[in-house]
Amino acid sequence: MTGIFIRSALVLTLIVLIGVNGFLAPPASAADATSFDRIDQYVTDQMDGSRIPGVSLAIVQGDRIVHSRGFGESGSTPITPQTPFAIGSLTKSFTALAIMQLVEDGKVALDDPVQRYVPWFEVADTGAAAQITVRHLLNQTSGLSRATGIRPLLEENDDTIEQYVRNLRDARLNRPVGESFEYSNANYVTLGLIVETVSGQQYGDYVRQHIFVPLEMKDSYASHEEGRRHGMSDLHQFWFGLPVKADSPNLPAQAPTGFLVASAEDMAHYLSMYLNEGSYQGRQILSPEGIATLLAPATNQFDRTLLGAEFTARYGMGWFNGPFGDSPAMWHLGELPTFNAWMVLLPETQQAVVVLLNAGNQVPLAGANQVFSRIPIGVTQILSGNEPPTGTSLSRFYTVFDLIVLVIVATQILALARLLRRTSISPRRPHSPRDGWAFARRTVPLAWEIGLGSLILLGYPALTGISWRGNFGATPDLVIVLLLVGGLWLATGITRIVYLVGPALDRSTEQRGPDITREAEAA
Repeated sequence: MTGIFIRSALVLTLIVLIGVNGFLAPPASAADATSFDRIDQYVTDQMDGSRIPGVSLAIVQGDRIVHSRGFGESGSTPITPQTPFAIGSLTKSFTALAIMQLVEDGKVALDDPVQRYVPWFEVADTGAAAQITVRHLLNQTSGLSRATGIRPLLEENDDTIEQYVRNLRDARLNRPVGESFEYSNANYVTLGLIVETVSGQQYGDYVRQHIFVPLEMKDSYASHEEGRRHGMSDLHQFWFGLPVKADSPNLPAQAPTGFLVASAEDMAHYLSMYLNEGSYQGRQILSPEGIATLLAPATNQFDRTLLGAEFTARYGMGWFNGPFGDSPAMWHLGELPTFNAWMVLLPETQQAVVVLLNAGNQVPLAGANQVFSRIPIGVTQILSGNEPPTGTSLSRFYTVFDLIVLVIVATQILALARLLRRTSISPRRPHSPRDGWAFARRTVPLAWEIGLGSLILLGYPALTGISWRGNFGATPDLVIVLLLVGGLWLATGITRIVYLVGPALDRSTEQRGPDITREAEAA
């Protein structure tokens, strides 16, 4: 019984040790030239420490790009500021901008119900569906849940935007309409459909004509598929500490919420437009009032966590409004298991930063993904004259993770092997339940193994609200570990049952043997 508690303690130790960042923290960068040199050195150090294949960076001051650089490679091709990257949920701000352009053209009103533009729009509560307005979708206060938005993304399908929105007729709201903020991709897919319905154009065509072209975003595309044809950076997912090239999913319905493609240089043009009240190179993309509406905090306050620190933010329309490092900012992140993207507006200094990374990791343990937020925060910290953050590199995290996983799996395999050997060589005589210690020594580990094995195999999908297939797409290495450990625990428990019950069955057969023989003779 001691063995089962030791193995369980190792599992808990995995979580605890990974969360201890101090003794794993790499030293701060020693670079001390100009702020841009320090930024470049900091990014390089963070990449090297975590094996991130490629990063693209641009910094804007007012209406000028004052610094841009590519780091690393995509395949064998060096990353440059013109390399297209997946930008994930930075796309939401483009969708919000498109809606606000249609508002200023008099084609959409923010407080109109969605059903005015999409008459068949429904959710499970038909009364609530009639109350949801365009503004609710933009502010993420419709009541649609995060789970509703993320599940189709991980399960993957080829639905169109319209098909996706039609499928919302079965979606249950997580809170009353307009009550409070809850981030959901479903809000912005629905906004994408409104763009299509009102403009008469496909979403990608609208964004290309009304945003990409006037902002001279020449290395930006409306889908991953189109981006791949024009040199989009490879995507990478970490498997036990190694970045592995990953496929780019083709999810047409997700275009308005997270599947645009852009280079860092193009994103700098885009951010410059916000810093200059909707104007770029003399072209007015949106009015100053429209830009102010997009950026203004419009929801209740809620807590966000970056680098383990909690802070209070609010949401505008495709933008978070709250601290970014030590600086007041408007910002957004975009992430999937295979990439990360960040954009930050620093209104006090009229600066903006975009950081695009061609790798991702979503293992939900401390230290597993902090480097992806540490890099953009470090850039803004150096810009503002502050020290950039340090912390656990991804490589060091995985050194601990892999070692502990190896010990857990090896220990469990040895325990199962010992039990199998005892079962096959010398099965024990069953003890009486009155022999309390012997009984507990056998049944407690059995209950523990069957219970925890079942809890992992059945409970993890229930906890995440996503199937094992969807979870594997998000965190393949963690899912492999959970399935392996859960399966080993169950196998050990089943073997223990055979070990305990087998002798009793043999003895029962022996006792019944003479009776069966006499019955046969009488017949």
